[in-house]
Amino acid sequence: MGEKSFRKLGLAVILSALVLYLYLFIGTQQKAGKIRNAFFVNAPGCRIEAMDVMNPRIAKYFKREWPHRKFHHSCLSTNWFHAEVMDRNWYLKLVPDMDRILDNYGFNHEGQIHCYWSKFHSTRHLESTLIDLGRFNLDYPYVIKVPKDVLQLQVTCYNSLINTTLCDESHYFISPPPQNLLAIPPTSFKFWNKNMNTKGGNSPISVMIVGLDSVSHLQFLRQMPKTLAYIRKKTSHVEFWGFNKIGVNSYQNLIPMLTGLSEAESQKYWNWKKKLDDLPLIWKDYKAAGYNTSWGEDWAPFSMFHDGKPGFAKQTTDHNFHDLMTQVYVQQSRIKMDNALCFLDVLMEMNYKLLPHMQRYPFFSFYWWGNGVHDYMSRFVDKRFERFLKRLNNVGILNNTIIIFMSDHGIRWGNFRQSYQGMIEDSQPFLSILYPAWMRKKYPMAIKNLAGNSHSLVTTYDLHETLRHLLHPKTLEDESITLKSEELSTRNASLIPRGVSLFLPIPIERTCDTSHISSHFCLCHKQVAISVDNPIAMQSANIIVNSINKLIEEYPVCKPLQLESIVSAQFAVPESLNHINKKKRHKSLFYTEKDILVRLKVKPGISYFEGMTRIHKNSIHLIGDVVRLGGDNSNNNDCIQNPELNPFCYCSL
Repeated sequence: MGEKSFRKLGLAVILSALVLYLYLFIGTQQKAGKIRNAFFVNAPGCRIEAMDVMNPRIAKYFKREWPHRKFHHSCLSTNWFHAEVMDRNWYLKLVPDMDRILDNYGFNHEGQIHCYWSKFHSTRHLESTLIDLGRFNLDYPYVIKVPKDVLQLQVTCYNSLINTTLCDESHYFISPPPQNLLAIPPTSFKFWNKNMNTKGGNSPISVMIVGLDSVSHLQFLRQMPKTLAYIRKKTSHVEFWGFNKIGVNSYQNLIPMLTGLSEAESQKYWNWKKKLDDLPLIWKDYKAAGYNTSWGEDWAPFSMFHDGKPGFAKQTTDHNFHDLMTQVYVQQSRIKMDNALCFLDVLMEMNYKLLPHMQRYPFFSFYWWGNGVHDYMSRFVDKRFERFLKRLNNVGILNNTIIIFMSDHGIRWGNFRQSYQGMIEDSQPFLSILYPAWMRKKYPMAIKNLAGNSHSLVTTYDLHETLRHLLHPKTLEDESITLKSEELSTRNASLIPRGVSLFLPIPIERTCDTSHISSHFCLCHKQVAISVDNPIAMQSANIIVNSINKLIEEYPVCKPLQLESIVSAQFAVPESLNHINKKKRHKSLFYTEKDILVRLKVKPGISYFEGMTRIHKNSIHLIGDVVRLGGDNSNNNDCIQNPELNPFCYCSL
């Protein structure tokens, strides 16, 4: 190759790389908005350094969106029947054209199609019981009235000629609002419980929690640009930059929001015999106050109340979609169909069915989605949630509802999680609170504080106090906010409550310690890389591996793990401690305690773990939980029936 040709080739390579960089880096920044602040949180008690939405170091993790088989289509689009309410009764309406069905399967008439329906309910985790309701006929105009008082229905149609299944689908029917409420125009608003009233001029405010599992704040900005744009342009909202996770998994992070209790504190309210019915869930308070309540999670196998937990003996909300999602999972497993969007869309459809209720009386809804977002870096769900928010807005739901749009943590698995930024993002889930625009005039100080807390250190304990605050709208008035703010400001820094309503000003002295955030997850750390050959790093790594082996020693089928290598190690010193020491000028106090965050690789197999140890004087010990980050999944690790220890077990063959 001549020099001239070589130069042309080199220039082409450079231009191609530049185009890729502009697409991945600048293009994403324009959609998500460039981070211009040096700190997400910059307060005396906590300083969280800002990170880029996208930069060349992490661009390789987001180069493509694979056409994963789980995102091909929605199961709703393949259903034979669509549920419709007419004259306050539910009907199943055949969607496909009957003539086409007859032609496709070689039928001479509808009678050769045998259809049956059954009631269903969950008995145990991922198990459903069917109660046969007999056969129904497919007669013109192919609109079948649902049996009275049946809310959960399994419908199956067979080819009677060769005894094969033609359709197998689950339906949930929501009782229509009472006729007197249906007669009320959607602009009016009354309690479901007729004994409730709105004396004092403070209208009730509905609450909807919309959760996406495992989505960090920056990941949301990168991967959901349409939803982000709609929120920023079309809604009154506050975006929170200092939202810090407080636990490893969903239950540990969300139970403080739903109960005000830590995971450890919640344990006294349940056991495998009594189940979770005694948990002081916040939606019980809303139900007692006259609100209609609903709860649903799209992924039944990993429901936060059923995965490693006993679930509920009795229904705790007016609408509980767990039975439906379990039945959909059982149905999809039976036909060996692995379709993530199926579960996502079914739960979203349930919300749409509740819209006539939501337009007319206050409600509390908790919905959690994992399909399409948990462990995936894709935009398959972006358009769906943009459409979801649009629909809520178009029918007027946003006029009387606070929407807490959030996640529980960032991505906990895979290559990105093993990067430094992935490690940081794991502790910073996204959080935006959407509120009715009229609240700015009616409750100016409360909304001013809400916006002012956008760059404060925030946890799900604060969200719990915010939910409690919303139960009593009169306490959002300026006089009440002033009194509570003054009381909060007089507290000593060490006495700041772990949960503060976001309608009050978060004290600037707040630290991870006063917020009950363990040092393992605290974003207020200054982390300094140390050599992987450092003796302290080696000692910490061995402590982490030994702790794992201690956990699994009662299971002989699990092979003991051995340290293969240290991937990275950092000293992590709380920024708040550093600030206090500098202020007091006691240099001898600098780093008397050191936290060491270690990521390591173990054998047999290929698995990566992360843990934190603490040095105090001459001793070193493990703090917090050890977390598995990923690795080779070719070896089956489900040889023990313990979901908490499965990630640590390498099964003997």
